[in-house]
Amino acid sequence: MKRTNNIMKAFLPIIVVFVIQNALAVMGMEVVFMEKLATFSGGDYTDIADSMMDAIQTADFTVWVSIAYTLICGITFSVWYYRLRHNKQVMGGLSNVSEVASDIKTEGKGVFEGYRISIIPGLIMLAVGLQYLCTYLMNFLSTMFPEWLVNYEKLMENMGLDSWENYTVPLIIYTVLLGPIVEELTFRGLTFTYARRATTFFRANLMQAILFGLLHMNPLQGIYAAALGLVFGVIYEKSRNILVTIGLHILFNLAGTFLSNFMELGDNAISFYFIVLGSLIVTYIGYELTVKSIPQRVEIEEKF
Repeated sequence: MKRTNNIMKAFLPIIVVFVIQNALAVMGMEVVFMEKLATFSGGDYTDIADSMMDAIQTADFTVWVSIAYTLICGITFSVWYYRLRHNKQVMGGLSNVSEVASDIKTEGKGVFEGYRISIIPGLIMLAVGLQYLCTYLMNFLSTMFPEWLVNYEKLMENMGLDSWENYTVPLIIYTVLLGPIVEELTFRGLTFTYARRATTFFRANLMQAILFGLLHMNPLQGIYAAALGLVFGVIYEKSRNILVTIGLHILFNLAGTFLSNFMELGDNAISFYFIVLGSLIVTYIGYELTVKSIPQRVEIEEKF
């Protein structure tokens, strides 16, 4: 019964995200409609409707709705995650007093106590390597399914991410900072934690990664996001520290936002091969540095 409850709870965060996103979008459209209605100086209802549609299809409207959703979900999910990770009911499932004492001692440490400084270059290398590999994956999928690329490009245009000239401070704040924080809390923090308490790591990781991909609402971005989610899930399983995966996610988005126009992917077979090989090597080294920089934690089965 507890396992079933945890699996059901694992789906709850993404449901909350969709509800809040859609509710804010509707509220935003109502505000725009009232503003257009109050300031409209001539024409008929069709002209007002056209003016409203033009306003809600702008990148600014999308970005501000996204910022509002991340702020609400960020606060809500932070409290939710904290309460979930510090639920003392776990002690009822421990086999002996020494495990309880060890768990309390571990929880009492600082969030980065015991970490090696090498985790910083490790996360940077891992983020850059993953950015290259995801770009190659997207290019491959775009070749196989050109219509996916068209939908993806429309999405990027709606967000204002199609050109550096369209980048604004709110857009960068959402893309590089707020988005990664909320997504990590949603999928690695809540979804994975609930699923992990009900099943094996493999199944829990696959579940949160698939849901992470579905959040992006388009197949091209969804597939590479799911692949990325699998890696993030492994890092979270190793560290059980949401700040680690948040940092990795921020670095990944930072690389995608500011380095994508400078990335060399190879203009012939030889350069393509060596860049792919280099990306794999950088990703592997980054992963090893990151994992080896994480202190060993007490392994306690979480029975809820």
